[in-house]
Amino acid sequence: MSRNTKSSALRILPEEAPLRDDGPFLDSMQWPPGQSAEQPRALRGLARIVDGGLCHRCGSCVGICPTGVLSRDEHDYPMVKNLSACTDCDLCVKVCPGDELNYEQLHQDLFKSEGQLKETHGHFSEALLAHSNNQQLRESSTSGGLVTAILVELLESGKIDGAVVIAADQEKIWKGKPILARSKAELIAATKSKYAISPTNVIFHDILSTPGKYALVGLPCQIHGFHKAAALDPRLKERVVLTVGLFCHAAIEHEAFEIIWDSLGDHTVGARRFVSRIGKHPGAPHLELADGSLRPVYFPEKQGFRPTSMEMINVLYRLYTPKRCLTCFDALSDLADISVGDPWMSPPNDQTDFKDGWSFALVRSENGQRYMQQVTSAGAITVQSLTRREALLCNNHMAEEKRWRAFRIIETHRRQGKPIPAYGDATRSLPRHNGIQFIRTEINMLTHALCFIPVLRGRVLRFFLGNGGYIVLWLNNKRRRFKVWFRDNTEKVRRKIWGRE
Repeated sequence: MSRNTKSSALRILPEEAPLRDDGPFLDSMQWPPGQSAEQPRALRGLARIVDGGLCHRCGSCVGICPTGVLSRDEHDYPMVKNLSACTDCDLCVKVCPGDELNYEQLHQDLFKSEGQLKETHGHFSEALLAHSNNQQLRESSTSGGLVTAILVELLESGKIDGAVVIAADQEKIWKGKPILARSKAELIAATKSKYAISPTNVIFHDILSTPGKYALVGLPCQIHGFHKAAALDPRLKERVVLTVGLFCHAAIEHEAFEIIWDSLGDHTVGARRFVSRIGKHPGAPHLELADGSLRPVYFPEKQGFRPTSMEMINVLYRLYTPKRCLTCFDALSDLADISVGDPWMSPPNDQTDFKDGWSFALVRSENGQRYMQQVTSAGAITVQSLTRREALLCNNHMAEEKRWRAFRIIETHRRQGKPIPAYGDATRSLPRHNGIQFIRTEINMLTHALCFIPVLRGRVLRFFLGNGGYIVLWLNNKRRRFKVWFRDNTEKVRRKIWGRE
């Protein structure tokens, strides 16, 4: 995949333009007074990406740096830790998926077909529901335990030597920490979703320094970063033999979880784990206390209704979606070998109960098909095939919402002269909203208004953590339950008349 030596952000903010003096990345450089002419060109380019709001915080720049120049700050932005080691190789800019990603060309390289921006689900050869056949793993996982089941089977059969996954940070237990897991125990310990930003691709450094065969589990932006890194360093392409993409509406800024953590008060003292979801689809977050007991994170004193993980996540998305996530249209990890998420759909038959634990997966590449067949043949998972229609309905609302919102914001930022991500030719010909889609997108934009006014969002989140928010969440729960009931019963009637096709 080819690219220009300058990023899209640099094309908008030319080389001779004055750099901001209040950006998070630029602050970390700590340039000596009067020595701006000695600033490495590559780091100036990276500074423009970060301070222009194009940084995903995927960790690709940190992971690919050959001399250890970069590290991460407390919010997981890249920062300079060893300026004197910079060789100005420009890899940190070239690898950045937040700045530039030739979506259509990469789609062609991976799947031998052009990527269609209007298609919410991307290319896939097979769609399925699946769960781990290890009952303990199935019960303890976020949904059906499919991702962990795949990784454990491939590790124990010698197909991989390890996998890049997100474990819990030991200091701030609500945070995720990227690790290169090399044992079944490490893989199982990393189960459960982590919703805060976590720079998975910093692990590129470990992969490059240790020969072997690895699987990479990541969000869409992290899968994008891997493909760009693999084009720059063939060792990554050779060593990462499988990519598993996770569905993603957006990551969530650390500030949101810091506020939630503070709301727990003294119960955080000595707490062992922050568990994002206890119970199946959609579950609820809990804090595991020092004595091993579990305490609900939201409204522990309330009896009866308590908001689910997804109901609160929907609030957090609308307050704390990072800038770059708002211009990302990939919700279902279009460029992974296998993409996995929760099955937000009507059950395909009366025997399938999502509360038992099921994962929804799209098998995209021939490589993904081969590994999925190996895991299935080994008896590690149970698989139920879905029709194409069923697959396209699953997670459709979230995927469509994210895609059209991104198109809308990119066009707005373009008109305003703000930095925008370059998606190759796709950036110049984004799909146009029709009347109904325009209205839906505008409503969605309004619900994300506080992402653009961060000074107010902390107050709004604290409201939702109080009694007033509890009432709003209760009403929304009733609305959602009716919507799901209507969807499922409508689909049952349709299947009786027309069948599953």
